[in-house]
Amino acid sequence: MPTVAAIPRIFELGLPDLALARGGVVRSHRAKGWWWSREGDTPEHPTPDVPTVLLVHALTGSAVAGGKDGWWAPLIGPGKALDPAHYRLVCFNNLGSCYGSSGPGVEGFPATKAVDLTSLDIARAILLGLDQLGLGRVHLTTGGSLGGMVTLTLAALAPERFERILPFATSLSASAWVVGWNHVARQILRLDPGYPDNVGRGLEIARQLAILTYRAEPGLDARQPRPAPGTDAGYPVQSYLEHQGKKLRNRFAAQAYELQLAAMDHHDLTQPLPGDTQSAISRVRAATLVVDVDTDQLFTPAQAAALTVQLQAAGARVERATVASIHGHDAFLIEWKTLGPLLTKALHLQAPTK
Repeated sequence: MPTVAAIPRIFELGLPDLALARGGVVRSHRAKGWWWSREGDTPEHPTPDVPTVLLVHALTGSAVAGGKDGWWAPLIGPGKALDPAHYRLVCFNNLGSCYGSSGPGVEGFPATKAVDLTSLDIARAILLGLDQLGLGRVHLTTGGSLGGMVTLTLAALAPERFERILPFATSLSASAWVVGWNHVARQILRLDPGYPDNVGRGLEIARQLAILTYRAEPGLDARQPRPAPGTDAGYPVQSYLEHQGKKLRNRFAAQAYELQLAAMDHHDLTQPLPGDTQSAISRVRAATLVVDVDTDQLFTPAQAAALTVQLQAAGARVERATVASIHGHDAFLIEWKTLGPLLTKALHLQAPTK
């Protein structure tokens, strides 16, 4: 058994300039990433025979996928579904986010009033990062929500490069329902007296709104029950939402939040990539496990079914799984016992021949 590096690595890359799909250019392009693999397999000197698993974070996540404070920590590590003894685990901070990659306020990033991001931009930035690291074929790429959108986009941009994908709680394109919620969140941000440079309460309330769409009624009832009769403690769900809002305010930037919302809004793989004539989704060749959540209000099982049909029409090998959860969309960050076997299954899908 190969020896695993004791702790994950954080790395930074200087990347080529990136022209954005909706105008503007990212110059002095930087990417921050997270890496966990065997001893001796490093970002500076990747070992050729170690298969790569690429993880793509969701809207307000970071590159830190595993280890201390990792957003998928229960699934990553020795003996877990994503084991760095067997796979090189890599995650990049999204372009336009605020955890070290090029984004608002960073030198070379376009003024946010004049720029809009898409899932295509985030995917292209990741491809540049993979190129810089010298990582060619990717054994498995996975992510949930916006991370799932970017996962699908990567497989459309470079179909020969991505062998397997697991898009989780996501869709072929952003529905009017998703865009509508994002629009309301954006208007809340813009009503803040400190907008755009010092958005406080507006970011808190936008996050509270989002949390309600990420969860489902049964899960909230179970975790935030009504207070006992005769008490004057208030409703637990109110303090829960306030807590979640303050947490985001303390760790994220409103301008980055807007850009990540825009990337989700503009996601649409029913349209051709620039210079092409067929839909982007028709380019995907990766073996795919489409996973949805039965109580997801944002990305419904019906949307997962539509995505499955389109991938099958493209000629990809596709399997489908639905996670039963009381927690709604955020099940991809909660249902660890269910997610582990699904990741293991995705890792062993029959990949297309080269």
